[in-house]
Amino acid sequence: MDSILTELEDNKRITHRSRVLKGAKLVSMNNWTLVDCTVRDISATGAKIICGDQMAVANEFRFLIPADNTICNARVIWRKGTLLGIEFTSEKTKAPVRKFSASPS
Repeated sequence: MDSILTELEDNKRITHRSRVLKGAKLVSMNNWTLVDCTVRDISATGAKIICGDQMAVANEFRFLIPADNTICNARVIWRKGTLLGIEFTSEKTKAPVRKFSASPS
């Protein structure tokens, strides 16, 4: 049954989606909240991600993939358990330099 649903979902896609396994971060629009997630598949228009703490995920956010050094705006299209389907709402751009503070000794 799940494979039939996946096939039906794939038939509605505008662009081809590639399977990946990449770490990503969801950054709130006000930059106050950062949620770690894993990208399961991605296309030019959106992605399927796994996020352990869905309650912390707003409907709109910035989607950062550190490995690709890209960031774009995105919004949640659907939620199912720990899975989220997101749509990109802006073009991907080079991510700004990120500052990491050192742990106090």
